[in-house]
This record gives sequence, structure tokens and C-alpha cells, in this order.
Amino acid sequence: MNIADGKARENHVGASTILFLSPSAYPLGGVADWIEYLLPGLEASGTRCVLGLMTGRHHLVEPYLHRHPWHDVCRISNPSGSREGRINSLMQTIGDLGPDIVMVVNIADAYEAVRRLRIAGANSPRVVMTLHGLQSDLLADISTERDVLDGVIVTNRLTQKLASDVLGSQARVLYASYGVLPQTGMSGSNSLPAKAIRLLYCGRLDQSQKRVFDLPILLKRLLDMGQVATLSIAGGGPDELALRDKFVELQLEDSVKFLGVLDTEALSREYCANDALIISSVWETGPIVAWEAMSHGLPVISSRYLGCGLENALVDGVNCLIFPVGEMDEAARAVARLFSPGLRAQLIAGGLDLIRTRFSRAVSISQWHAAIDRVLELPSLPMPAARPPLPSSGRLDRLFGATAAEGVRRTLGIVFRHGEAGGEWPHTSGASIDEAAWISDAWKVDFMGATH
Repeated sequence: MNIADGKARENHVGASTILFLSPSAYPLGGVADWIEYLLPGLEASGTRCVLGLMTGRHHLVEPYLHRHPWHDVCRISNPSGSREGRINSLMQTIGDLGPDIVMVVNIADAYEAVRRLRIAGANSPRVVMTLHGLQSDLLADISTERDVLDGVIVTNRLTQKLASDVLGSQARVLYASYGVLPQTGMSGSNSLPAKAIRLLYCGRLDQSQKRVFDLPILLKRLLDMGQVATLSIAGGGPDELALRDKFVELQLEDSVKFLGVLDTEALSREYCANDALIISSVWETGPIVAWEAMSHGLPVISSRYLGCGLENALVDGVNCLIFPVGEMDEAARAVARLFSPGLRAQLIAGGLDLIRTRFSRAVSISQWHAAIDRVLELPSLPMPAARPPLPSSGRLDRLFGATAAEGVRRTLGIVFRHGEAGGEWPHTSGASIDEAAWISDAWKVDFMGATH
């Protein structure tokens, strides 16, 4: 039995309603920046874009909207704190709004909500995962929810390949880039850096993905080479205190400045005030920060992170300088290359050309619009199967079953309080893939087809 096409067929993109489901706990990252420009870009074509923000103890909507304002917002709460409560709240929101398509931004329970609506015979929307990470648990979610997912939209060619393999369909996995605005303010024109080179890091202060502990090592390597350098760090995150300690241990505290989390204007000033942006990540599906730096005429010095191979955007010596992940001797030599006559001008020109042709907001919005349009044109999926009952969330579930227990919780005002944002509204279902094997295979896929 096929699900009815419903409003998706009546309105099509250009006159439809799109519900974006997103956490509100992370207003400082690139995904929130992407949402901020994409929604008005889609609405310009006549589409209604509703931003469904999760609320809770760790998901605070007002600070999110202060940084990323939007006029059409629905707040989605979970009065009980249970998984059944999350699913019920999402079903209620989707049912009340009646969107043509639900764009899921790291809200794992949305898929079960849509599954139940379809099984109940409701006029269910199309549902799309927007994939913003190179993570095994996100790919596991694609596998688990393949009978519900009408499409997956990715921002990276490697994630496109991996998601297509997992979903078993190339037609349902679509590519749409991130984008940035062209800038009038530019960094230092084409002049060579001063004797003391000014480096900028911008992003989450996290070791597992971003490898921020490489930053003090890089400064030390530059000093050992006789190159004076300073580093400005814009951003915040879980490893900030440990990172500060590492600069102190290497007696580099006078060479580094922690700027905190910056707004758009302050960050733009930093792009214009420095000589190069440093990216030290293990993996990226953008990163937007690289495209922002290039749009300001700031040269990029980046690790050869997982995700930059098939994307074929960063080209050493053409629009950036590249070093192997974790190799700070190589990174220091890349920084020193900025003093080569003519190279800075080449990198600036190459970066601006890359933004104009591939990573402008106009290009990005056009690609996302086309991808959403394509999802609505695809044949409907067969009716999904019901899932086994959810694992017990406590004594009430064991006594009454999950559905009845949820009613008891709401009637009595029983609330489970989560200790962190990801527990309150999980990003993934928690399924796992062999991480070491997955990473090894992903590296092979990413660089086997790379042209640089």
C-alpha cells in the first residue's frame, strides 16, 4: 500500500509548506547559520518555511532566535521528558501544521513520528534528513529509517556517496552546498604578511573533530622555525579550558588571544584583520568557516580532512594550502609558504573564484530548492512497518506500556530531567557502526576519486 501523495502533490515547491525541525541548543554552529539564510531564500519563491525549534531545559528558543531571528516559528516541547513524549509532541506538531515536507535537522525521533502518522493513515508529509556530519551514527539512522526517508540532502560529496550506499538509492540522496555572501571588506589585500604572522582559528573548541589541541603545537613549531606568530581563537566549546592550559604549558599564553563567540560583524572584522585561517579538523562537511574566510580574501590553511577529497573544492596552492591531519610540522611549513612572492595573491583569487562558482548563497539556495523539489517529485514510499515497542523508560512503562504510561506522566506532571541537550532531544537513534572500519573505508572512498 502506498502513502497518499497529499499536499505535496497539490502544492509542489513554490507554494508549499516546509517544516524544519531543529534543536535550539546550538545557536553558534554552522548549521544554525545555514538555516538562517536558507529559510528566507526559500520563502522568496513563495514557499512557507516554518522553523520548528525544540524546547526544554537545555534547548532555549529565545537565545537561539536572538542570534538567528525568524518570523514563523513553532516551539516543540516534551512535557514528560520521555522518548514517547518526544514522539507524541512531534506527531502533534506535524499533524496540526500539515506541512508538505519535513526537513529533519538532527532530531532523530522525527522519523518515528512520521512512521506512526503514516501507519495511522494520516496525510503524512514527505520527510528528509539533512545530513551535516560525517558520523557513523547518522549513517546508521539512514539505514534504520530507509523505509520512511523520502530523501537525504547532503552538503558534501563523500556523504552523498556513503548515504547512497547505505540507503540503497542514488535518486533519493541529493547534494546541496552551503553558501556565503560576497564581502566588500577584504583581508590585507595581496600584500605579504608582516614579520609576525597573524593566524585565526574560528569554530567549536573541540578536540575529537576539530583537533584544537594541535593549535598550540603549531605555534610552537613556528617559533622553533624562527617564525613569530600570533593566534586569535574565535569560538567556544567543551575543550576550551584544556586548550588554554596547553598554551600555558608551552609558555605561549602571550601569543594567543581567546575572543569568545563572535557575532557576524565581529567575526567579519577578524577575517579582515588576520593573515590566514587555520583549519585543523579530522572531518568536515563544509566547512562554512572556510568559505567565509575566502569571501573576505583571507587565505585558508587547512588539514586534508575527511570530506575534502571527493568534494574537490580545496586545491593546494590554488585556493588554499593543505597539510596532513595532525602533522604540525607540515602545517608550520604551509604557514611559512605565505611569504612566497605571488602566492598570497593566487590563494585570494582562487578562493574568491571558488566562492563565486560553487559556494555563494545564491548557488546554495538554488541547489537546496532544486533538491527539495526533486524529493516531492519522487514516487511515494510503500507503507512502512510498525516498529517493536520502545524500550522501557522506567517503572510506569513496565507496568502500563509506553503509550498508557505517557498518559499517566502527563496527567500527574511527572517529568524526567535530562543532564544534557543531546539526551533531551537526541541527534541520532544511538545505533552504531564499527567506527574504526567505517572511518578506514570512508578515507579510501574520499581520496580514491580525488583529483588533487
